Amino acid sequence: MPKHKPTPVEDLVIPPQDTKICGTICMCQMTAVLSSVALVYLTVAIYMPSLRAFKSGITETPVMCTTTRAVNKDNCDWGSCGEWCLSKTSGACIQIYVNLRNNGSSVLLANCTNSANKTCYGIDQENAKKSRCIADECRNLTGTFNCTQGMCINITDAFECVFKDTDPPLKCSGRRGKINCIDIDGLQNCNRGTCEKIRTPYNCDRRCVDIPTRNKNTILLSGDRVYLSQCQRAMVMGTEQEVWNESDDNILMASCYTIENTSLGVQATDCINGTLLDKSVLSDLTNFTYLSYLSVTNTRMLDEKRKVAPPEMDLLISNESRLLINLEGCVNTLRDECKEFLREYGKDGTDHNARARFPCFFAVDNTDVVVARFNLDATYREFIVASLVPSILFIVSCLTLILCQKTVEVGDDAKMRFKKKGARKASEKDNGLGDAGGGDSAMAL
Repeated sequence: MPKHKPTPVEDLVIPPQDTKICGTICMCQMTAVLSSVALVYLTVAIYMPSLRAFKSGITETPVMCTTTRAVNKDNCDWGSCGEWCLSKTSGACIQIYVNLRNNGSSVLLANCTNSANKTCYGIDQENAKKSRCIADECRNLTGTFNCTQGMCINITDAFECVFKDTDPPLKCSGRRGKINCIDIDGLQNCNRGTCEKIRTPYNCDRRCVDIPTRNKNTILLSGDRVYLSQCQRAMVMGTEQEVWNESDDNILMASCYTIENTSLGVQATDCINGTLLDKSVLSDLTNFTYLSYLSVTNTRMLDEKRKVAPPEMDLLISNESRLLINLEGCVNTLRDECKEFLREYGKDGTDHNARARFPCFFAVDNTDVVVARFNLDATYREFIVASLVPSILFIVSCLTLILCQKTVEVGDDAKMRFKKKGARKASEKDNGLGDAGGGDSAMAL
């Protein structure tokens, strides 16, 4: 078969450079548009929040917060966490209030043996079975129930409540049962669908018994967890200061944020309410409620100067501050971060579980607001990246479009080509000669 000669480039229907030029122009136009849109969006999402963070005066050293109450509001002027910052909190939200205090002590327990861990689980609010009275699911309630606006959770297996007075009974069974109990609220003592609201004062002891205290001289509480051990001495971490020794023949007790068993010993951070108990106070077994009671009522301090594991009241900065997830009170990830945040930080003890305790940040001149997330270094990096990347893309794409305007021409065949210097000069020369000839002809005429 005869070989076909390749078609010269200049004879192609669409020259290769025409395609490349069109692609370059389209790409630069798209980049310029997207980068300009990004700059507008990032002004609200990154630039303005970053500038507020730089000017906020919030210290980067965290202190400690303890949730005191979580309030569900129908109409909010502020909320602890919102899922989208471009649409600020409106309608219903959750407002979390906290106690703000300075950090407690970090303690090292040395040479510990015969250790024991006990976790006292309460009610898992997320996964617990709920009875909706409006759906007539409260007609057979029997036991102790924690109800919120007609939604009841059985806490009988987790808590034993002792009380004296109750409100008049409500009958949740029968034809009008769901109407009677549609807004049932508070702690209820129920028997076959007839519920009585338990009046304060009452005492609900967590059914966490058989905590072994025999041959234990150190007890640390951390939320719902109890750590017990037989230790030789206790020191302030980072120093050689000894604050307790087993020769004192008593029991060291404190409430700490974290408890970790390391090669150096048991390290506990943010310890408060440090007390010394007589061995006669505890028997071989005890319960969680009694230990919690001892940790806040015992007046025999671990340190006479109240510097090591001091009482919580000595560290208090503010009684009731508003908690925000960050300075904006919102996130833009759309990953349901707020749902997890409110579940974790909204534990205010109303469900008889331990209150949330966590590091937080605040400004010295404004203790009314605290934030759970604050990192100036990360904010600065985000600000630099969000400023440089779209700005550089916008400038480069615009300069490329200007360059294309100066160097690209459309020929008589409607194809785009780069201008050639030689051809341009020749064209100008021909145009000049043509003009001159035309002038001579006019003169001759």
